Amino acid sequence: MDKIQYERELYEPLKQYLEVQGFDVRSEVRSCDIVAKKNDLIYIIEMKRHLSFDLLAQAVERLSYADAVYVSIPKPNNFKQDKIWKSKLKVLKQLGLGLLLVSKTGSSYLVEEALIPESLKAVRTSSKKRVALEKEFNNRSMDLNIAGSSGVPLVTAYREAALYIAFLIREHGALDTKALKGLGAHPKKTTSILNANYYGWFEKAENKVYCLTEAGEESLTAYKPLVDAFKALNFSDD
Repeated sequence: MDKIQYERELYEPLKQYLEVQGFDVRSEVRSCDIVAKKNDLIYIIEMKRHLSFDLLAQAVERLSYADAVYVSIPKPNNFKQDKIWKSKLKVLKQLGLGLLLVSKTGSSYLVEEALIPESLKAVRTSSKKRVALEKEFNNRSMDLNIAGSSGVPLVTAYREAALYIAFLIREHGALDTKALKGLGAHPKKTTSILNANYYGWFEKAENKVYCLTEAGEESLTAYKPLVDAFKALNFSDD
């Protein structure tokens, strides 16, 4: 086995593993590393380079609004199912957590389900955290975040809605809120996004239309994969 050096290396193998099981997968959703959703089931996976108290505490907190919570770490190169390892599994089991191990050989990765949570029943809780998690998950059209990365701006549902407004203005020229909504901008968020101008992407002209600032133009380059998806969507609607 080759050494997995970075936490972010775990993401793609885990995503593929979950997608094969029929889950839709998003990363960095409301501070959760990975959220996987299938019908009414929500799984949360928290990643770290090794088991730690902080990881366990974080994962246990997720149990209040997820149907199953796993922790995932690289499989130790000197892996042995000895007494120490079995003790760790016992702790995870008592906490109600699952464990996914990721190993690497060359350019290939393998995900192993070392421990399945005892209960995989849908909680169907109405907690505020679950509702907020589902809302953020459902409002993203793409998964452009890489769990475990640092110093990279996240593509939240809010940022995606703002980017779509910027995209429409670049494609059609200066527009007012009514025209933007008519072209598919978010029916509820568009006005507040433009008024708040949180990212500094928009500039309001005297005739109540909005133009892009230099920062707005730069955002469309910085998030090119999402902009390309917008283009494809608009082309298919023609």
